[in-house]
Amino acid sequence: MGGTVTAQTFRARRVDDMWGFLRDHPLHPRIVRRLRDTNFYRIVEIGQLQLDWSLITAMIELWRPETHNFHLSIGEATITLQDIEVLYGLPVDGHLVALPNAIKEYTGLQYLEMLQRLTGFQPPHEIALIGASRLQLTPVRQHLKVMHADITDDTPELHIHRYTRLLLLLMSGFVCSRTLRGT
Repeated sequence: MGGTVTAQTFRARRVDDMWGFLRDHPLHPRIVRRLRDTNFYRIVEIGQLQLDWSLITAMIELWRPETHNFHLSIGEATITLQDIEVLYGLPVDGHLVALPNAIKEYTGLQYLEMLQRLTGFQPPHEIALIGASRLQLTPVRQHLKVMHADITDDTPELHIHRYTRLLLLLMSGFVCSRTLRGT
């Protein structure tokens, strides 16, 4: 069963201006080194992509959710992990990166506590939790701006790790799989 034809071109909601942040705040070599260690620096090297919204709209019309494929005139096609590896240089072999099953039971407050533990940052609850199904990234970007000014060759390693983790969060456009709720 195919998608329905739309009269408008698809427009994605803009999550945050990560590229503006990177343009205005060049990365310290220590951060670049950490991003290279994680293999995510390639995304920074590629830079902001110019998206063809008409093509995206056309591809949405060809997507079949029941088979997780695009149905093209030449046959079925899908995006694979190998495509991601080739396009972004992110390795897809090796150990899995996964969270424990127990995290499925986390409340919004527990997610925010984990964020604070891993990055030293915890947004005000009213910003992150009210009616949200995802973490708002604007407070993350604003916190990175404050942290950015403190990065030097002598900055403690913990600060570098926390900054890098928050930057990776911003880069990925982090979306929680569960609705954040404060219970």
